[in-house]
Amino acid sequence: MKNLIAYLIISFLSTQFIFAQDSLQNKAYQVSFLYPVGTNGTSTTYSNDYSFNVLWGINSGVHYFELGGIANINKGDVKGGQIAGITNITKGTSKGFVCAGINNFASKNMDGLHIAGISNFTNESGNGGQISGISNIANKDMNGVQISLINTVRGEMTGAQIGLINTADSLKGTQIGLINVVTNGTEGTPIGLINIVKGGYYAVEVAADATIWGNINFKMGTKKFYTIFKGGYTQHNSKDVYSYGLGFGSMMEFGKLVNLSLDLSSNYLAYDGDYEQDLNLLNKADLNVHFKLTKKISVFAGPSLNVYISDLKVDGNETAGTLDIPDNTFYDHTNAKGTRTSIWLGANAGLNFSF
Repeated sequence: MKNLIAYLIISFLSTQFIFAQDSLQNKAYQVSFLYPVGTNGTSTTYSNDYSFNVLWGINSGVHYFELGGIANINKGDVKGGQIAGITNITKGTSKGFVCAGINNFASKNMDGLHIAGISNFTNESGNGGQISGISNIANKDMNGVQISLINTVRGEMTGAQIGLINTADSLKGTQIGLINVVTNGTEGTPIGLINIVKGGYYAVEVAADATIWGNINFKMGTKKFYTIFKGGYTQHNSKDVYSYGLGFGSMMEFGKLVNLSLDLSSNYLAYDGDYEQDLNLLNKADLNVHFKLTKKISVFAGPSLNVYISDLKVDGNETAGTLDIPDNTFYDHTNAKGTRTSIWLGANAGLNFSF
């Protein structure tokens, strides 16, 4: 056993001596158990074509591939492929496929695909893809795709962000998430429940139609895509009916004075103050022409396709519903389970106040 340990020590020291005589800064490979126990010893001036770290290693850079059980740490650039059980840390640029169980960190630009269990961070610009379980951050511009719960670009985002929360300084592309934030204007399209865009489209509408007597709509996002939060009031059998719903829409400009909007929404109807009742939905598609009265105020009107679905019966009626269904319905059917579906064309009109 003593002879084996002595042999390993002599072999290790001999290897270090041989490498110490090598004046080249690039090597074909290095193997380490944990820094500095490895073929490069304490030296971090060598870059390697191939690097293998049983636990972790510190090198100057990698040209083709690096594999680490825990961590790969490089003081220079990394090209090719890099895989670590926990983290990859690159103080130079990172180009290629990089994968870690926890985190990938690049002090400069990244170019390629970074995949991590928790987070990817690029201190400068990114080009390619960042995919992680929790967060992706590009400290400058990003050209490509970010997929995570939280995506952040502190510059211009060109491509797509897909996550729960997406933020970018400026956007040329698409954001798809629950909350989208663009802090310095956009040429792209945020698609989500809450879209906060500097210089975007925000409006409050007051509208009416034959079935819902009064509606208040709040729209937020961009004219290409905005979210609609809705509330309304009507009556049925002399009882109050309150509606509230969500939707989305898009607006096209036809000159300076005329716009055309298409809004799709689904509205829940609460009859007589009961908000825990059965299925009672009014789904709408509204196509409206807007005529500008001032820069911020317009009047609108247009046709509306209404699809009403209800299985709520009131006051002993055999037919479900808490709306006064118009006589001009072109479909009105109640199935064997008592669910009524009514479809009709209507019209709505109102005022739009943008800000």
